[in-house]
Amino acid sequence: MIAQSLRLSQIPNIADLLDPTKIICLPGQPSKSLVISALADLATADLEAHDRVAFIRAVLEREDVTTTALGDGVAIPHARSPAVPRCRIAIATIPRGVAWDAPDGRPVTLALMIAAREVDHAEHLRVMAMLAQRLRRPGLAALTSTLTDPTSIRAALLGQG
Repeated sequence: MIAQSLRLSQIPNIADLLDPTKIICLPGQPSKSLVISALADLATADLEAHDRVAFIRAVLEREDVTTTALGDGVAIPHARSPAVPRCRIAIATIPRGVAWDAPDGRPVTLALMIAAREVDHAEHLRVMAMLAQRLRRPGLAALTSTLTDPTSIRAALLGQG
């Protein structure tokens, strides 16, 4: 129990994972694959090229199993990788939306990618849960799709804007 508590306390605060340099606004109507590639490039910019390609492949394979679109304009593509040294999040707003096989049929205008460490399944699940909790706010995807400044997008996700 103590070891589990220690591990959970080592999981970063969601605010610490929302780095404005990892937030982009994608113009036009990109494909789901292009959004995933752009987010993976942001999330894994410090990794070797072959590790980045492997990560993108893992995210796309995960997406083939079942959609990561939650509905209400939000998707959380994700994967774990042995090359990722610590959990990180990359965010894209897509003002015109992208088809993502969402349960409600709506296009995704806010995509948050989680790149997690292969060895820490608990961290991955905890970050997913923290994000899902924040993303439940009605209209969040619509709000962020009107923003272009990464700092404003971050603030909106944190409920500060």
